[in-house]
Amino acid sequence: METGTLDASVIRTGTIPGDVEACAEIWVSALLARDGAVDADAMAERVRSSFELLIVRFAVVDPPHRAFALVEAGRPDPTEALLHYLAVDPATPKRGLGRALLADAIEHTRLGGFESMMLEVRTNNTRAIELYTRTGFVPFGEPTPHSLAGYPMQAYRLLLR
Repeated sequence: METGTLDASVIRTGTIPGDVEACAEIWVSALLARDGAVDADAMAERVRSSFELLIVRFAVVDPPHRAFALVEAGRPDPTEALLHYLAVDPATPKRGLGRALLADAIEHTRLGGFESMMLEVRTNNTRAIELYTRTGFVPFGEPTPHSLAGYPMQAYRLLLR
């Protein structure tokens, strides 16, 4: 199902299990490009296991511009969704795909009846933080260590109502 376009790229609903492995590859590639090193097997498995949770929106962009977003429900607050993953393959030219996927995720979450969306982002990931804050996300709480890597993560929330 096509839901949006950006130039020649189409944002569509992802399929499970069909698109899951490509998403794990995109995530690992993005982490390698950002951090220079990553436990690829552990991170890929973490992405795969996220698709076992209650999904609000799973959106993908197919080649040649690979990207995906995954929004989950089932938070302690049932009115809040979690933007668990938003990633653009680092080999993809930056064409606003992250911004388009974020807008798509927000719209589907709002239409799903959620009152807010939260996410966590590494405190030194300035590009992502700029994207989220320009969209209206605001930080809340204190940074907490990432459960696998230990680096500080800051939570952000966007009110949808």
